[in-house]
Amino acid sequence: MDQTLFISLCKGGKFKEALNLAIAGHEDEKFTPSRFSMDKKTGLPIFYRGNKRVEPDDTGTWQLSKNTKF
Repeated sequence: MDQTLFISLCKGGKFKEALNLAIAGHEDEKFTPSRFSMDKKTGLPIFYRGNKRVEPDDTGTWQLSKNTKF
């Protein structure tokens, strides 16, 4: 995913397009995110499937987040 394009879409108010950019090619996976929020400290997106945090693994497949510090 292109971070600069994602951020520019968010700043432009095109949130659905930004989410579609993030999940492009992985729409039918079990843990594909359905929403996201922006981290205020880092400015990076945090993706969620329902109320569970998800992140892409090394192969790009969406998995439940292993990060417990959130």
